[in-house]
Amino acid sequence: MRRILLSVDMEGIAGVASRAALTPQGWEWHAARKWMTNELNAVAEAAFEAGYDEVIATDSHSNAQNIDPDLLLDNIRLVRSWPRPFLQMQMIDDPATDACGFIGYHAAAGTADAIFNHSFSSAAFRSIRLNGEIASEGYFNAALAGEFGKPVLLVSGDQYTIEDAKRYAPDAALFATKHSFGQLSQESLPPRQVCEGLKAAARQAFAAPSSAPFKLDGPFELLLEMTSHGAAEMLGYLPWIKRIDTWTIRAEFKSMREAMHFITFAILYSPGGQTPFS
Repeated sequence: MRRILLSVDMEGIAGVASRAALTPQGWEWHAARKWMTNELNAVAEAAFEAGYDEVIATDSHSNAQNIDPDLLLDNIRLVRSWPRPFLQMQMIDDPATDACGFIGYHAAAGTADAIFNHSFSSAAFRSIRLNGEIASEGYFNAALAGEFGKPVLLVSGDQYTIEDAKRYAPDAALFATKHSFGQLSQESLPPRQVCEGLKAAARQAFAAPSSAPFKLDGPFELLLEMTSHGAAEMLGYLPWIKRIDTWTIRAEFKSMREAMHFITFAILYSPGGQTPFS
């Protein structure tokens, strides 16, 4: 059994340019989820052609219920909804998972002119640093994958996402689906044509010798700049969290697994057990 995990976000999907595309309340969401599903299918088709038996697709955007199950190719297992222990990378720890790819990704919070730049949750975090480095979702997820010995073979998104990916997946196939002019503007080819190019890049990725996993040395220091000083205050009550200033907390973990669990907790915890997207 050969299996690849594809983590699929929406902000880096071709055509997505306004907040009206990002949630079910928006007038363009139904079109955007179709574009998102089609980009996933394009990569999955290349994976099956390359000899993978199964694709694990993790819906990694907003409520994690954006990919349309009815449009999926056969043998794609879809991971949906929150919470889940590894957030956008659920099942990366499964021994049957050989490698991973990131589809529709975006740049880190604070990246000037990158479309929808944020890190995991714009509602929770102003910025994330991992061992002193600005951590995009791609950077963080690649480090988690690396801890399990799994390489990143493909990354797609806007040009800033591609530049960022050179830090954590320099040997991967990198495909720009769009060109961002600012946080809410982009240009791209028609979705069908982008899917053709993405599939060609995926074929190249899956035919190449496997790249080395992205591994960071522990311990792992997280610096989280919160959007709310109340959130920083409350997290600072935990005995193993140090509050650095009004907005920022510091935590140290022995593994990326632990660091990811904390990120998930910091975004999704509520006393009533209901996530923000329930």
